[in-house]
Amino acid sequence: MRRFLMVGVIALILYTACPPVALNTARIAYFNDQDYVHAREACLQGIETDPSNFELYTILGGSEIGLGNWDAAAEALTRAFEIDSTKTIAWIATQDGWQYYYQPFYYAARDLSDGENYEKALSHLHYAERLDPTDGRTYTLRGVIYQQQGEVDKSRMEFEKALKNDPKNPDVHFLIGKTWFDSKEYDSSAVYFGNAIEHYKTKYEKERKLVFRNLPVPDKDIEYEILTLWGKNDVKLDTLIMVKLGLEGGLQQNRRTFDSFIKAVDGYSKGYYFLGMSRLNLKKYEEAYNALKMSLDIVPDDLNALFFTGEALIRLEKYDDAKGYFKRATEIKDDDLFSWWYLGVIEMQQKNYKEAIKIFEGKVLVLDEKNIDAMTNLSYCYRETGNNQKAYEYLMKADKLQKEQ
Repeated sequence: MRRFLMVGVIALILYTACPPVALNTARIAYFNDQDYVHAREACLQGIETDPSNFELYTILGGSEIGLGNWDAAAEALTRAFEIDSTKTIAWIATQDGWQYYYQPFYYAARDLSDGENYEKALSHLHYAERLDPTDGRTYTLRGVIYQQQGEVDKSRMEFEKALKNDPKNPDVHFLIGKTWFDSKEYDSSAVYFGNAIEHYKTKYEKERKLVFRNLPVPDKDIEYEILTLWGKNDVKLDTLIMVKLGLEGGLQQNRRTFDSFIKAVDGYSKGYYFLGMSRLNLKKYEEAYNALKMSLDIVPDDLNALFFTGEALIRLEKYDDAKGYFKRATEIKDDDLFSWWYLGVIEMQQKNYKEAIKIFEGKVLVLDEKNIDAMTNLSYCYRETGNNQKAYEYLMKADKLQKEQ
């Protein structure tokens, strides 16, 4: 009897020491074969009979990562944490896989944030931070989410955390500046936009060298042409890359380089744009003009930069200079109501009343037929040209619309 019991005990030990068949199959497929499809199938089968096995969920999560399914991976790993967070952390630690298992939580959170599912995104970011508290992307994305939710103080705190992990990240400096800008704290926003510009410049110059590596020096005209063609005409851009830049493989083989370059250009220009807007709101018009002009030197056809550069020059009473920027804006976008409006105001200011009338009647009122200010200005212009009847008609129209509001 004693011998029988001992055999029974040994059998029990052997049985408990061996993993369930599904788990063992999953381990072999995942670790040995890197066969993520079969590993996933084995995990799902195992979970049906053993739904509280954390390792089945960790391997399932890892398999989904291997298959590029961020959301499914994040869900599986979340379940593993819920079952036993200590063992899950230890399991990940034995593989030195912090960044590998960090990925699904971050990328799934990013996708959820884009879909405005902020609560679930924040939940995923909690686990992302737990897996790698040094990755600034977690705090940056969390800050963006809080910003979208209108929680400015929380968003700024998250951006500051991101900056501690990556102090030269221009995007984070820009985002902090934007929180101050949106709060109308323009002195503070200007500081961060200035920092962003400094780091964007480094990034821009690095990417620019790669694009023009086959030329003696970067060519500004070609750069403008790239910006004009990007996302609009891949055929012409492909030819430009091969012929003018001498890069083999054209756009197809160099897309990543040009994608990075365009992002660097965009960041560098928007840094100067928002610095200019901060200065404009502080009524520092000369400084505003200088920053906005720099933005246009980088991206010449930015409509917002053109408009506000013109406005800064109006504030400086440099009407002829301002006129050029508003004209350029209307050349790019013929229905730009506000640029036409300012062109009319400038002509009126310079006592070119006939030109002002052409603009207010032929452009502004065509785009906005109930524009009371345009009618009031037309009344003034017609009176100055001696046409009192027209002046009276516009004054009455303006008065009628004012009463109807």
